[in-house]
Amino acid sequence: MAAALQIWSPTFSKAFDALPISVRETVQHKIDEMGTRLENYPHQRLQGRPEFKLRVGDYRVLYEFDLKSGNIFLHYVGNRREIYKRI
Repeated sequence: MAAALQIWSPTFSKAFDALPISVRETVQHKIDEMGTRLENYPHQRLQGRPEFKLRVGDYRVLYEFDLKSGNIFLHYVGNRREIYKRI
């Protein structure tokens, strides 16, 4: 299976660009890894929310995905202490 298409929200894009370069690279690598094995990846749904969370060190990526179309919808990225205040 090919890697999933990443669809970035404007909020995600702005927050991602504000991250330090080393964190950006790590986050992008982890998203790419998840996209290559989207069907078998251990997704963790947020309690009471439609989004899932991806843990990357002290940072979290909140996303949704569609297996049929092979898309990952990236909503938010940020430090774990601050990310859950956004939702």
